[in-house]
Amino acid sequence: MPQTAPRRRPQSPVAETTDLSRDELRRVARAERRLASRDPAQAAAARRELQDIERRHADRLEGESLAARLAETASLAAARGEEVRAETVRVSHPLLDEHGARLVKDGAPLYRRETVTRVRVASRGGLQLAFERGDLDGAALRAERLYETGNAYRWAFEASTALTTPARSLAPISARAPLRASAGPQDAVFVAGELLRTFRGPLSARQAAVLDRVCGLDMTIRAAAQALGADPRTVRVALAEGLSLAAEARAAQRRGAA
Repeated sequence: MPQTAPRRRPQSPVAETTDLSRDELRRVARAERRLASRDPAQAAAARRELQDIERRHADRLEGESLAARLAETASLAAARGEEVRAETVRVSHPLLDEHGARLVKDGAPLYRRETVTRVRVASRGGLQLAFERGDLDGAALRAERLYETGNAYRWAFEASTALTTPARSLAPISARAPLRASAGPQDAVFVAGELLRTFRGPLSARQAAVLDRVCGLDMTIRAAAQALGADPRTVRVALAEGLSLAAEARAAQRRGAA
């Protein structure tokens, strides 16, 4: 009588993974033994168990890769003098069955909630970063007004020194868009040059250099200090004082025009 070959135990791709924990290896071994069973219910349960282990393993690898990328981003941002914040947030993921369909209970989908840590760079620009850190506080004017003046200085600097040609805009007149819709590119450059001269009028050479770099070129205070060969504390004071003088000069020009 011919002998039948013993039934071969099926292998799962997750069983070949070398970085599983001891508990996961035990679960894989038990699931593989049940996978070789002739009972369809046990075999189906074993497949679901292996799929769950494989999914959790993939999520862990993705989390480790993401953590490494976030650590690199945070270190590079800190080296540029930017502020890095770590926030703890709760996220929800839909629960799926072995076929990838969403699980539903009482007509509502089921979710798995977990707490994760998110790394945020507070700012990518020097002026915004100075405002977030409170470097504009303590001046003669409010920090919000200095921040608005710095944004206006940036627009005037970019439009006049780089000779950019702003596109026509149908937006209404506002603090962010001080030109009329009929103003063409050349008119915008002329207005920007006049505004920049108004801002720079009462400034010293050091204050103008600081505003050009922090507001115009969007450099951080530390980077501007390195470029000017000055102490960051001196640059911080020059930035706040320069923006205060520029805001007052702009206000005086508006009063004179009225």
